[in-house]
Amino acid sequence: MTKHGVWALLLIAVTVIVLLLTRGKADVPLVFWTLDNIRAAFVYLGFTVVGVVIGVLLK
Repeated sequence: MTKHGVWALLLIAVTVIVLLLTRGKADVPLVFWTLDNIRAAFVYLGFTVVGVVIGVLLK
């Protein structure tokens, strides 16, 4: 396994641990509306997905 593969697996593991341990609600203000009282884990998951998409597009 390459060094990049090991880093990717490590980051995936850390992300899963953070999502499993996160409790609580968050308000997400968007451009035209606000998502009220959404689980914080879903917010972090969305940020992670957006970051991965941006990283893939920049590669």
